[in-house]
Amino acid sequence: LAGLDQGQEGYYDKTLLLIGMEVNEHSHHYLAVNIDKVVADNENQPQQVIDEVNEQQGIGVIAHPVEKGSKFYHKGLVFEWTDWSVRGFQGIEIWNYLSRWRDELTSVWRGLLLIIRPSVSLHKGPYRAILDILDSYQMRGEPVFAYGGSDAHGIRIGLPWLAIVIGSYQVGFHSVNMHILTETPLQGSLSYDREVIYQALAAGNSWVGCDYYHNSQGFRFMLESSQGKWGMGAKVAYRENMALHVKTPRHAQVSIIRNGKPWASSQGHKHRFAVTRPGVYRVEASHRRLGRWQPWIFSNPIWII
Repeated sequence: LAGLDQGQEGYYDKTLLLIGMEVNEHSHHYLAVNIDKVVADNENQPQQVIDEVNEQQGIGVIAHPVEKGSKFYHKGLVFEWTDWSVRGFQGIEIWNYLSRWRDELTSVWRGLLLIIRPSVSLHKGPYRAILDILDSYQMRGEPVFAYGGSDAHGIRIGLPWLAIVIGSYQVGFHSVNMHILTETPLQGSLSYDREVIYQALAAGNSWVGCDYYHNSQGFRFMLESSQGKWGMGAKVAYRENMALHVKTPRHAQVSIIRNGKPWASSQGHKHRFAVTRPGVYRVEASHRRLGRWQPWIFSNPIWII
């Protein structure tokens, strides 16, 4: 949080920089935002880390919980989350760009391809095991939301004939991103906008988008009935004549996941799904590229109870 102490939070042109921290070094990596005091590493007791973030009323996210590693990176070293007895965290990072890039380093030739075209690592999307873990928490009614990130480090490797950047910020920030829907428009004020953004994240009114090929801005996932409309993160009592509405910025294959299982699907820009029973509903959307469907959007859920 050194940057926070040095007053570096704020607007830079039209970009708002907010500062948090990543706790722990070797395992149980935990992202913490909306805090102002450093949380000490405690890899053997990750619940203590979660509790300390909660004491500051911050938002805590379990980072890259499932990794495969690569023999070309420190002999397969991984930074997984293994203690799932923990409670009280606010999110799980389902898609980490740098983690998936490293896991794709399966050979020298594959590594060269990933250096030349790092976007190749985006074609498979999140590990299904992570989504299963997230679904298990959400099916218990716990407000645990999906997060995604670039984990960009901008590591420069100098070769006699070429300068290589691993985890570049330019590629990372155009790849796996969080998108939020705020209750009120941002005003250009650090204190006001900071609160609005963190409120949206805490409420789960957000989605993870892979924006490298097509920006997911404009995506919407709503529950509608004659009594009103509700967005992602909402918990709503079931009643008759409800419908889920999905809008994608371009033609997409949309799958509705109910209680962790595929429930319905549709192709197009606008999608409507009649709701016939309670459940935890979320969206997985794919875009078409080179004749194949590729992972694009992973929404946060709407609970119909």
